[in-house]
Amino acid sequence: MKKNDGIQGKGKQEKGRGGYYFLGFVLVAYIVIFFFKPDEIQQSLMKSGLLGARLLPAFCVVILFMGIVNYLVTPKAVSKFVGQGSGLKGWLLALATGILSHGPVYIWFPFLKELSNQGMTSGRAAVFLYSRAIKIPLLPVMVYYFGLVFTIVLQCWLIVASLIQGKLIEKLGISIPL
Repeated sequence: MKKNDGIQGKGKQEKGRGGYYFLGFVLVAYIVIFFFKPDEIQQSLMKSGLLGARLLPAFCVVILFMGIVNYLVTPKAVSKFVGQGSGLKGWLLALATGILSHGPVYIWFPFLKELSNQGMTSGRAAVFLYSRAIKIPLLPVMVYYFGLVFTIVLQCWLIVASLIQGKLIEKLGISIPL
């Protein structure tokens, strides 16, 4: 195993320069392609700008949540509610908040990372992410297409499977790199 493989107690993960290399590669690719197909590059940049503009409000909400969490929620409180000693209450809270969460999943990653920095266990973060598969607003549509029995069985299985996944993550000692 490498030093920074994400296993608990193995040290802090080092940040590489891969992101900068990728950004540089993309910029060079855009410049080169610009000479051959300037209209397509302009169209690509416009679409990227529109996508960025659509994502900006979501990122602002996440930054707001993270600011509120940093200001109001102490590591002791996070540890109490979703930390190692939170017991069944922590598992159920992670499950319920995962089911109730909306929006794209990648928006929740920085928020979960911040909570893990303050004491949330990796298992409970996994439960949160897995239980997001249950979409309350879509349940009536699912019942319409698949029937009530199938929908209930599937939702129950998703709940059980999310808890199994979370326990498995903790048993394996996998942690979210800080």
